[in-house]
Amino acid sequence: MKSHDPIRSERRLLEALRAAETATLALRDYAATVLPPGPPAAGGPSIGEAAAAGGLLEGGWLAVTLEAVLPRRGDSDRSRFLAHSLRAAIRRAFPDRLPPKFHICVLAYEHIYGPGRRFLDHDNLELKHCQDVLEAAFLTNDTSALCSAFQCSHRGERNATRIWVLPAEAFPKWLESHRESWAGPPET
Repeated sequence: MKSHDPIRSERRLLEALRAAETATLALRDYAATVLPPGPPAAGGPSIGEAAAAGGLLEGGWLAVTLEAVLPRRGDSDRSRFLAHSLRAAIRRAFPDRLPPKFHICVLAYEHIYGPGRRFLDHDNLELKHCQDVLEAAFLTNDTSALCSAFQCSHRGERNATRIWVLPAEAFPKWLESHRESWAGPPET
């Protein structure tokens, strides 16, 4: 008669879950590499319409919109999924040509919180995976010395994150024209 070892069963279950998650990420990466560009999945990242139509947004700015607030630090599975989705969105936005390249830029992270959603401290949000993808896609050299990051949070109609890719010299103008994104009333 076999005895049931709950600790061994739990360990096997966790190993199976890790293997399944690893396989899922590999499959997503493979699919994003070989499938032809198509419409974004509902809620997936999108690149500003002017960029998809063949040009940059006014002033040489590029906006990437995620239909979610970025995940908390330590939530590596969601972060990796967003990175894969971002790569696919970039390929969809620039199917017939290379994305624009910036020598020095600022990534302005605009965290938009829907009604009732609690604001998170900026130091608790995971930027690394998204920033790595954006630097690789839009910078001539993806060293962090050439890319600064700015974060702001405000209320909106629904949760989202808009990441602006700006030439460094355009950042003061962006701050001026998007004052509602960073100078709103303090709210938690």
